[in-house]
Amino acid sequence: MIDSSLTRRGFLGTLAAGASAALVGCGGSSTGSTDPNELTTIVVWDRAGAHAKARQEFFHTWNEQKGRSLGIAVRYEPQATDKYEEIVRLSFQTKRAPDLFHSPSAQLGAFVAAGWVQPLPDLVDKAVLDKAAPYHQKNSELVWGGVPYAVPTTASTNRMLINTDLFEKAGLDPDSPPATFSEVRRAAAAITKSGDGDAFGMLIPIKATGFRQWSVDILLMAGDPAVAQFGLFNAATQKYESAKYAPLLELYRSMITDKTAYPGAATLTGDVANNAFGQGEAGMYVASSVVVSVLADLGSKVKVVAAPLPVPDGQKLVRSPMNAGYPYAISSTTENPEKAAAVFEVMVGDGVQEALAAKAAPPLSAAVWDSAAVKDNAFLQQFRPAELDQQWPKTPGGLLQVDGESVDQTVEKLLLDPSAPLEPALAAMQQRMQAAYDAAVQNGEVDPKEFQA
Repeated sequence: MIDSSLTRRGFLGTLAAGASAALVGCGGSSTGSTDPNELTTIVVWDRAGAHAKARQEFFHTWNEQKGRSLGIAVRYEPQATDKYEEIVRLSFQTKRAPDLFHSPSAQLGAFVAAGWVQPLPDLVDKAVLDKAAPYHQKNSELVWGGVPYAVPTTASTNRMLINTDLFEKAGLDPDSPPATFSEVRRAAAAITKSGDGDAFGMLIPIKATGFRQWSVDILLMAGDPAVAQFGLFNAATQKYESAKYAPLLELYRSMITDKTAYPGAATLTGDVANNAFGQGEAGMYVASSVVVSVLADLGSKVKVVAAPLPVPDGQKLVRSPMNAGYPYAISSTTENPEKAAAVFEVMVGDGVQEALAAKAAPPLSAAVWDSAAVKDNAFLQQFRPAELDQQWPKTPGGLLQVDGESVDQTVEKLLLDPSAPLEPALAAMQQRMQAAYDAAVQNGEVDPKEFQA
Protein backbone atom coordinates (compact mmCIF):
# COMPACT_ATOMS: atom_id res chain seq x y z
CA MET A 1 0.00 0.00 0.00
CA ILE A 2 1.26 3.49 -0.84
CA ASP A 3 0.68 6.84 0.75
CA SER A 4 -2.38 8.65 -0.53
CA SER A 5 -0.11 11.57 -1.42
CA LEU A 6 1.44 9.40 -4.14
CA THR A 7 -1.85 8.68 -5.89
CA ARG A 8 -2.91 10.87 -8.81
CA ARG A 9 -6.51 10.66 -10.01
CA GLY A 10 -6.41 9.29 -13.50
CA PHE A 11 -2.61 9.26 -13.67
CA LEU A 12 -2.46 5.95 -15.47
CA GLY A 13 -4.49 7.29 -18.36
CA THR A 14 -2.38 10.40 -18.89
CA LEU A 15 1.18 9.46 -17.96
CA ALA A 16 2.69 9.81 -21.40
CA ALA A 17 1.53 13.41 -21.67
CA GLY A 18 1.83 14.58 -18.08
CA ALA A 19 5.13 13.10 -16.97
CA SER A 20 7.19 14.69 -19.73
CA ALA A 21 7.26 17.97 -17.83
CA ALA A 22 10.07 17.63 -15.30
CA LEU A 23 9.59 18.73 -11.75
CA VAL A 24 11.70 21.62 -10.50
CA GLY A 25 14.06 20.49 -7.76
CA CYS A 26 17.56 20.61 -6.45
CA GLY A 27 18.86 17.50 -8.18
CA GLY A 28 22.28 18.14 -6.71
CA SER A 29 24.18 17.54 -9.94
CA SER A 30 24.94 20.98 -11.34
CA THR A 31 28.30 22.55 -10.61
CA GLY A 32 26.94 26.02 -11.29
CA SER A 33 30.13 26.87 -13.22
CA THR A 34 30.43 28.18 -16.78
CA ASP A 35 33.92 26.70 -17.17
CA PRO A 36 33.66 24.18 -20.05
CA ASN A 37 36.52 22.14 -18.56
CA GLU A 38 34.77 21.60 -15.25
CA LEU A 39 33.11 18.25 -14.77
CA THR A 40 29.39 17.86 -14.16
CA THR A 41 28.67 15.58 -11.23
CA ILE A 42 25.92 13.02 -11.78
CA VAL A 43 24.69 11.49 -8.51
CA VAL A 44 23.66 7.82 -8.68
CA TRP A 45 21.87 6.04 -5.83
CA ASP A 46 21.73 2.30 -5.41
CA ARG A 47 20.89 -0.30 -2.82
CA ALA A 48 23.97 -1.21 -0.79
CA GLY A 49 25.47 -4.69 -1.01
CA ALA A 50 28.11 -6.81 -2.71
CA HIS A 51 26.92 -5.82 -6.17
CA ALA A 52 27.02 -2.13 -5.29
CA LYS A 53 30.71 -2.52 -4.53
CA ALA A 54 31.25 -3.88 -8.03
CA ARG A 55 29.42 -0.92 -9.57
CA GLN A 56 31.36 1.49 -7.38
CA GLU A 57 34.66 0.02 -8.58
CA PHE A 58 33.47 0.20 -12.19
CA PHE A 59 32.63 3.90 -11.97
CA HIS A 60 35.87 4.72 -10.20
CA THR A 61 37.68 3.55 -13.33
CA TRP A 62 35.06 4.99 -15.69
CA ASN A 63 35.38 8.45 -14.17
CA GLU A 64 39.11 8.54 -14.84
CA GLN A 65 38.70 7.43 -18.43
CA LYS A 66 35.44 7.79 -20.36
CA GLY A 67 33.73 10.09 -17.87
CA ARG A 68 36.40 12.77 -18.03
CA SER A 69 36.20 12.85 -21.83
CA LEU A 70 32.42 13.38 -21.57
CA GLY A 71 32.75 16.07 -18.91
CA ILE A 72 31.04 13.86 -16.32
CA ALA A 73 31.98 12.66 -12.85
CA VAL A 74 29.72 9.97 -11.42
CA ARG A 75 29.20 10.09 -7.66
CA TYR A 76 27.92 6.62 -6.89
CA GLU A 77 26.25 6.44 -3.47
CA PRO A 78 24.93 3.11 -2.10
CA GLN A 79 22.10 3.54 0.42
CA ALA A 80 20.96 1.39 3.34
CA THR A 81 19.39 -1.82 2.03
CA ASP A 82 16.55 -2.18 4.50
CA LYS A 83 15.43 1.45 4.25
CA TYR A 84 16.16 2.07 0.59
CA GLU A 85 12.61 2.81 -0.61
CA GLU A 86 12.02 5.11 2.37
CA ILE A 87 15.27 6.99 1.65
CA VAL A 88 14.30 7.50 -2.00
CA ARG A 89 10.86 8.78 -1.09
CA LEU A 90 12.27 11.25 1.43
CA SER A 91 14.87 12.51 -1.04
CA PHE A 92 12.20 13.54 -3.53
CA GLN A 93 9.93 14.99 -0.88
CA THR A 94 12.79 17.16 0.40
CA LYS A 95 14.08 18.02 -3.11
CA ARG A 96 17.41 16.28 -2.55
CA ALA A 97 16.97 13.43 -5.01
CA PRO A 98 19.81 11.94 -7.07
CA ASP A 99 20.03 12.29 -10.84
CA LEU A 100 19.79 8.57 -11.46
CA PHE A 101 18.68 5.78 -9.15
CA HIS A 102 17.80 2.13 -8.77
CA SER A 103 14.02 2.10 -8.80
CA PRO A 104 12.60 -1.17 -7.41
CA SER A 105 10.13 -2.62 -9.92
CA ALA A 106 7.27 -2.89 -7.46
CA GLN A 107 7.63 0.78 -6.49
CA LEU A 108 8.04 2.28 -9.95
CA GLY A 109 4.31 2.81 -10.54
CA ALA A 110 4.07 4.88 -7.36
CA PHE A 111 7.17 6.88 -8.34
CA VAL A 112 5.69 7.57 -11.78
CA ALA A 113 2.42 8.62 -10.16
CA ALA A 114 4.31 11.08 -7.99
CA GLY A 115 6.09 12.54 -11.03
CA TRP A 116 9.54 11.57 -9.81
CA VAL A 117 10.88 9.76 -12.87
CA GLN A 118 11.45 10.75 -16.49
CA PRO A 119 9.96 8.89 -19.47
CA LEU A 120 12.92 7.33 -21.26
CA PRO A 121 12.17 7.59 -25.01
CA ASP A 122 13.03 11.29 -25.23
CA LEU A 123 16.34 10.90 -23.39
CA VAL A 124 17.79 7.44 -23.99
CA ASP A 125 19.17 6.07 -27.25
CA LYS A 126 16.67 3.89 -29.09
CA ALA A 127 19.17 1.03 -29.32
CA VAL A 128 19.29 0.84 -25.52
CA LEU A 129 15.51 0.64 -25.31
CA ASP A 130 15.36 -1.90 -28.14
CA LYS A 131 17.63 -4.25 -26.18
CA ALA A 132 15.27 -4.00 -23.23
CA ALA A 133 12.15 -4.45 -25.40
CA PRO A 134 11.42 -8.03 -24.22
CA TYR A 135 10.97 -6.61 -20.72
CA HIS A 136 9.00 -3.55 -21.84
CA GLN A 137 5.77 -5.27 -22.70
CA LYS A 138 2.59 -3.30 -22.08
CA ASN A 139 1.94 -5.00 -18.74
CA SER A 140 5.53 -4.75 -17.51
CA GLU A 141 6.18 -3.16 -14.12
CA LEU A 142 8.59 -0.84 -15.92
CA VAL A 143 6.00 0.54 -18.38
CA TRP A 144 3.19 2.94 -17.48
CA GLY A 145 0.83 4.57 -19.93
CA GLY A 146 2.62 2.63 -22.67
CA VAL A 147 5.91 4.42 -21.88
CA PRO A 148 9.06 2.79 -20.41
CA TYR A 149 10.40 4.53 -17.30
CA ALA A 150 13.19 2.15 -16.33
CA VAL A 151 15.55 -0.43 -17.82
CA PRO A 152 16.41 -3.67 -15.98
CA THR A 153 19.95 -4.97 -15.58
CA THR A 154 19.83 -8.42 -13.97
CA ALA A 155 17.91 -11.63 -14.62
CA SER A 156 16.31 -12.72 -11.35
CA THR A 157 15.07 -16.13 -12.45
CA ASN A 158 13.66 -18.50 -9.85
CA ARG A 159 14.40 -22.15 -9.16
CA MET A 160 14.12 -24.69 -6.36
CA LEU A 161 17.58 -25.48 -5.03
CA ILE A 162 18.29 -29.14 -4.35
CA ASN A 163 21.07 -30.29 -1.99
CA THR A 164 22.13 -33.42 -3.88
CA ASP A 165 23.93 -35.05 -0.95
CA LEU A 166 20.87 -34.76 1.30
CA PHE A 167 18.61 -36.10 -1.46
CA GLU A 168 20.82 -39.14 -2.04
CA LYS A 169 21.15 -39.78 1.68
CA ALA A 170 17.35 -39.81 1.93
CA GLY A 171 17.06 -42.27 -0.97
CA LEU A 172 15.79 -39.59 -3.36
CA ASP A 173 16.96 -38.93 -6.91
CA PRO A 174 18.23 -35.33 -7.29
CA ASP A 175 17.88 -35.74 -11.06
CA SER A 176 14.14 -36.24 -10.58
CA PRO A 177 13.23 -33.40 -8.18
CA PRO A 178 9.73 -32.90 -6.74
CA ALA A 179 7.41 -31.41 -9.36
CA THR A 180 4.25 -31.00 -7.27
CA PHE A 181 3.47 -29.82 -3.75
CA SER A 182 2.65 -33.32 -2.50
CA GLU A 183 5.99 -34.56 -3.85
CA VAL A 184 7.74 -31.70 -2.04
CA ARG A 185 6.08 -32.72 1.22
CA ARG A 186 7.12 -36.35 0.85
CA ALA A 187 10.68 -35.39 -0.03
CA ALA A 188 10.86 -33.03 2.96
CA ALA A 189 9.77 -35.82 5.30
CA ALA A 190 12.38 -38.23 3.91
CA ILE A 191 15.19 -35.67 4.13
CA THR A 192 14.29 -34.70 7.69
CA LYS A 193 14.14 -38.33 8.80
CA SER A 194 17.55 -39.16 7.33
CA GLY A 195 18.95 -35.86 8.63
CA ASP A 196 18.45 -37.03 12.22
CA GLY A 197 18.23 -33.50 13.62
CA ASP A 198 21.12 -32.06 11.59
CA ALA A 199 19.27 -31.44 8.32
CA PHE A 200 15.68 -30.68 7.39
CA GLY A 201 13.48 -30.89 4.35
CA MET A 202 12.88 -27.32 3.30
CA LEU A 203 13.52 -23.70 4.21
CA ILE A 204 10.46 -21.48 4.71
CA PRO A 205 11.90 -18.03 5.60
CA ILE A 206 8.74 -16.19 6.64
CA LYS A 207 10.67 -13.16 7.89
CA ALA A 208 12.76 -12.79 4.73
CA THR A 209 12.27 -9.53 2.84
CA GLY A 210 9.82 -10.23 0.01
CA PHE A 211 8.85 -13.68 1.36
CA ARG A 212 5.32 -13.55 -0.04
CA GLN A 213 6.57 -12.24 -3.36
CA TRP A 214 9.46 -14.67 -3.88
CA SER A 215 8.46 -17.78 -1.91
CA VAL A 216 4.68 -17.83 -2.23
CA ASP A 217 3.28 -16.01 -5.25
CA ILE A 218 5.72 -17.28 -7.86
CA LEU A 219 4.97 -20.93 -7.03
CA LEU A 220 1.27 -20.35 -7.60
CA MET A 221 1.86 -18.33 -10.77
CA ALA A 222 4.11 -21.09 -12.13
CA GLY A 223 1.19 -23.43 -12.73
CA ASP A 224 -1.49 -20.81 -13.40
CA PRO A 225 -0.83 -18.28 -16.20
CA ALA A 226 -3.96 -16.27 -15.36
CA VAL A 227 -2.89 -14.77 -12.03
CA ALA A 228 -0.36 -12.14 -10.99
CA GLN A 229 1.24 -11.29 -7.67
CA PHE A 230 0.01 -9.34 -4.67
CA GLY A 231 -3.32 -11.05 -3.99
CA LEU A 232 -3.41 -13.19 -7.17
CA PHE A 233 -5.04 -10.72 -9.54
CA ASN A 234 -6.52 -11.91 -12.85
CA ALA A 235 -6.09 -9.04 -15.30
CA ALA A 236 -8.36 -10.62 -17.92
CA THR A 237 -11.35 -10.81 -15.58
CA GLN A 238 -10.24 -7.92 -13.35
CA LYS A 239 -10.93 -10.12 -10.36
CA TYR A 240 -8.81 -11.22 -7.42
CA GLU A 241 -8.55 -14.99 -7.00
CA SER A 242 -7.02 -15.09 -3.55
CA ALA A 243 -8.54 -18.49 -2.73
CA LYS A 244 -5.78 -19.94 -4.92
CA TYR A 245 -3.30 -19.28 -2.10
CA ALA A 246 -4.71 -22.28 -0.23
CA PRO A 247 -2.60 -25.14 -1.70
CA LEU A 248 0.73 -23.50 -0.92
CA LEU A 249 -0.33 -22.30 2.51
CA GLU A 250 -1.47 -25.84 3.29
CA LEU A 251 1.91 -27.20 2.12
CA TYR A 252 3.93 -24.78 4.20
CA ARG A 253 1.72 -25.19 7.26
CA SER A 254 2.01 -28.97 7.08
CA MET A 255 5.82 -28.88 6.92
CA ILE A 256 6.02 -26.39 9.78
CA THR A 257 3.63 -28.46 11.89
CA ASP A 258 5.30 -31.82 11.29
CA LYS A 259 8.75 -30.23 11.69
CA THR A 260 10.05 -31.19 8.26
CA ALA A 261 10.71 -27.51 7.59
CA TYR A 262 13.88 -25.94 8.94
CA PRO A 263 13.23 -24.93 12.59
CA GLY A 264 12.08 -21.42 13.43
CA ALA A 265 10.18 -20.53 10.26
CA ALA A 266 8.31 -17.83 12.17
CA THR A 267 11.51 -15.84 12.70
CA LEU A 268 13.64 -17.11 9.82
CA THR A 269 15.20 -14.26 7.83
CA GLY A 270 16.74 -14.45 4.38
CA ASP A 271 20.30 -14.19 5.67
CA VAL A 272 19.82 -17.03 8.16
CA ALA A 273 18.10 -19.16 5.50
CA ASN A 274 20.92 -18.61 3.02
CA ASN A 275 23.49 -19.54 5.65
CA ALA A 276 21.55 -22.66 6.66
CA PHE A 277 21.36 -23.88 3.08
CA GLY A 278 25.00 -22.99 2.52
CA GLN A 279 25.93 -25.09 5.57
CA GLY A 280 24.05 -28.10 4.20
CA GLU A 281 21.23 -27.99 6.75
CA ALA A 282 18.28 -28.05 4.31
CA GLY A 283 17.43 -30.17 1.30
CA MET A 284 15.22 -27.73 -0.63
CA TYR A 285 15.06 -23.96 -0.95
CA VAL A 286 13.10 -21.79 -3.37
CA ALA A 287 15.45 -18.99 -4.38
CA SER A 288 16.27 -16.52 -7.12
CA SER A 289 19.49 -16.37 -9.12
CA VAL A 290 20.85 -13.91 -6.57
CA VAL A 291 21.55 -16.92 -4.36
CA VAL A 292 24.52 -17.87 -6.56
CA SER A 293 26.61 -14.92 -5.43
CA VAL A 294 25.31 -15.26 -1.87
CA LEU A 295 26.49 -18.85 -1.58
CA ALA A 296 29.80 -17.89 -3.18
CA ASP A 297 30.29 -15.12 -0.61
CA LEU A 298 29.56 -17.63 2.16
CA GLY A 299 32.18 -19.99 0.78
CA SER A 300 29.57 -22.76 0.66
CA LYS A 301 30.75 -26.23 -0.35
CA VAL A 302 27.30 -27.84 -0.73
CA LYS A 303 26.58 -29.76 -3.90
CA VAL A 304 23.52 -28.12 -5.36
CA VAL A 305 21.43 -28.11 -8.51
CA ALA A 306 18.76 -25.62 -9.54
CA ALA A 307 15.53 -27.48 -10.32
CA PRO A 308 12.27 -26.22 -11.86
CA LEU A 309 9.69 -24.71 -9.52
CA PRO A 310 7.12 -27.17 -8.11
CA VAL A 311 3.41 -26.46 -8.69
CA PRO A 312 0.11 -27.38 -7.00
CA ASP A 313 -1.09 -30.96 -7.48
CA GLY A 314 -2.97 -31.34 -10.72
CA GLN A 315 -1.11 -28.53 -12.45
CA LYS A 316 1.89 -28.45 -14.79
CA LEU A 317 4.71 -25.95 -14.92
CA VAL A 318 3.66 -23.43 -17.58
CA ARG A 319 5.99 -20.57 -16.71
CA SER A 320 8.76 -19.72 -14.32
CA PRO A 321 7.98 -16.16 -13.21
CA MET A 322 11.10 -14.03 -13.16
CA ASN A 323 11.97 -10.44 -12.45
CA ALA A 324 14.09 -8.52 -14.91
CA GLY A 325 15.56 -6.87 -11.88
CA TYR A 326 17.60 -3.95 -10.67
CA PRO A 327 16.02 -1.40 -13.01
CA TYR A 328 17.32 2.14 -13.14
CA ALA A 329 15.40 5.37 -13.76
CA ILE A 330 16.26 9.01 -14.40
CA SER A 331 14.96 11.49 -11.86
CA SER A 332 12.59 14.19 -13.06
CA THR A 333 14.48 16.63 -10.81
CA THR A 334 17.86 16.29 -12.51
CA GLU A 335 19.32 19.55 -13.75
CA ASN A 336 21.36 17.73 -16.39
CA PRO A 337 19.04 15.27 -18.12
CA GLU A 338 21.31 14.69 -21.12
CA LYS A 339 24.35 13.83 -19.02
CA ALA A 340 22.20 11.81 -16.63
CA ALA A 341 20.98 9.88 -19.67
CA ALA A 342 24.57 9.29 -20.78
CA VAL A 343 25.38 7.76 -17.38
CA PHE A 344 22.11 5.81 -17.49
CA GLU A 345 23.14 4.16 -20.75
CA VAL A 346 26.40 3.09 -19.13
CA MET A 347 24.60 1.87 -16.01
CA VAL A 348 22.37 -0.50 -17.99
CA GLY A 349 25.05 -1.48 -20.53
CA ASP A 350 27.14 -4.60 -20.92
CA GLY A 351 30.20 -3.09 -19.22
CA VAL A 352 28.52 -2.88 -15.82
CA GLN A 353 26.86 -6.25 -16.34
CA GLU A 354 30.25 -7.82 -17.01
CA ALA A 355 31.59 -6.29 -13.80
CA LEU A 356 28.65 -7.75 -11.90
CA ALA A 357 28.95 -11.12 -13.61
CA ALA A 358 32.48 -11.35 -12.25
CA LYS A 359 30.79 -11.32 -8.81
CA ALA A 360 28.40 -14.12 -9.91
CA ALA A 361 25.48 -11.76 -10.46
CA PRO A 362 23.01 -12.97 -13.13
CA PRO A 363 23.20 -10.66 -16.18
CA LEU A 364 20.33 -9.79 -18.48
CA SER A 365 22.45 -9.55 -21.64
CA ALA A 366 22.81 -12.74 -23.68
CA ALA A 367 26.29 -11.55 -24.72
CA VAL A 368 27.38 -11.34 -21.09
CA TRP A 369 25.95 -14.80 -20.37
CA ASP A 370 28.34 -16.06 -23.04
CA SER A 371 31.27 -14.02 -21.78
CA ALA A 372 34.32 -15.39 -20.00
CA ALA A 373 33.05 -14.04 -16.67
CA VAL A 374 29.95 -16.28 -16.71
CA LYS A 375 30.18 -19.13 -19.21
CA ASP A 376 32.22 -21.39 -16.92
CA ASN A 377 30.04 -20.82 -13.84
CA ALA A 378 27.96 -24.00 -14.14
CA PHE A 379 25.73 -23.18 -11.17
CA LEU A 380 24.90 -19.69 -12.42
CA GLN A 381 24.21 -21.02 -15.92
CA GLN A 382 21.38 -23.12 -14.44
CA PHE A 383 19.59 -19.81 -13.81
CA ARG A 384 20.06 -18.55 -17.37
CA PRO A 385 16.70 -17.33 -18.74
CA ALA A 386 15.05 -19.98 -20.91
CA GLU A 387 11.69 -20.35 -22.64
CA LEU A 388 9.65 -20.76 -19.44
CA ASP A 389 11.34 -17.84 -17.69
CA GLN A 390 8.83 -15.05 -18.25
CA GLN A 391 8.84 -11.56 -16.77
CA TRP A 392 6.08 -11.38 -14.19
CA PRO A 393 3.36 -8.81 -14.94
CA LYS A 394 2.63 -5.72 -12.90
CA THR A 395 -0.38 -5.74 -10.61
CA PRO A 396 -2.52 -2.98 -9.10
CA GLY A 397 -1.92 -4.16 -5.53
CA GLY A 398 0.75 -1.62 -4.66
CA LEU A 399 -1.40 1.26 -5.91
CA LEU A 400 -4.51 0.49 -3.89
CA GLN A 401 -5.75 1.90 -0.60
CA VAL A 402 -6.81 -1.32 1.11
CA ASP A 403 -8.72 -1.37 4.37
CA GLY A 404 -7.58 -3.84 7.00
CA GLU A 405 -4.83 -6.43 6.74
CA SER A 406 -2.42 -6.43 3.83
CA VAL A 407 -1.87 -9.51 1.70
CA ASP A 408 1.47 -10.09 3.41
CA GLN A 409 -0.07 -9.86 6.88
CA THR A 410 -2.81 -12.35 6.03
CA VAL A 411 -0.39 -14.84 4.48
CA GLU A 412 1.97 -14.64 7.45
CA LYS A 413 -0.84 -14.94 9.99
CA LEU A 414 -2.25 -18.04 8.31
CA LEU A 415 1.17 -19.69 8.22
CA LEU A 416 1.88 -18.97 11.87
CA ASP A 417 -1.53 -20.19 13.07
CA PRO A 418 -2.17 -23.63 11.53
CA SER A 419 -5.54 -23.82 13.29
CA ALA A 420 -6.89 -20.73 11.51
CA PRO A 421 -9.36 -21.72 8.75
CA LEU A 422 -7.97 -20.78 5.33
CA GLU A 423 -11.17 -20.33 3.37
CA PRO A 424 -12.78 -17.46 5.32
CA ALA A 425 -9.47 -15.60 5.74
CA LEU A 426 -8.66 -15.82 2.02
CA ALA A 427 -12.22 -14.86 1.09
CA ALA A 428 -11.95 -11.78 3.29
CA MET A 429 -8.61 -10.86 1.72
CA GLN A 430 -10.11 -11.24 -1.74
CA GLN A 431 -13.03 -8.99 -0.80
CA ARG A 432 -10.72 -6.28 0.58
CA MET A 433 -8.51 -6.26 -2.49
CA GLN A 434 -11.43 -6.36 -4.91
CA ALA A 435 -13.24 -3.51 -3.14
CA ALA A 436 -10.11 -1.36 -3.21
CA TYR A 437 -9.49 -2.14 -6.90
CA ASP A 438 -13.09 -1.48 -7.95
CA ALA A 439 -13.09 1.82 -6.08
CA ALA A 440 -9.81 2.90 -7.69
CA VAL A 441 -11.12 2.08 -11.16
CA GLN A 442 -14.41 3.87 -10.52
CA ASN A 443 -12.61 6.94 -9.20
CA GLY A 444 -10.32 7.06 -12.23
CA GLU A 445 -7.19 6.38 -10.17
CA VAL A 446 -6.39 3.11 -11.95
CA ASP A 447 -6.74 2.19 -15.61
CA PRO A 448 -7.56 -1.54 -15.96
CA LYS A 449 -5.82 -1.67 -19.35
CA GLU A 450 -2.47 -1.14 -17.65
CA PHE A 451 -2.47 -4.68 -16.31
CA GLN A 452 -3.65 -6.57 -19.39
CA ALA A 453 -1.23 -8.30 -21.74
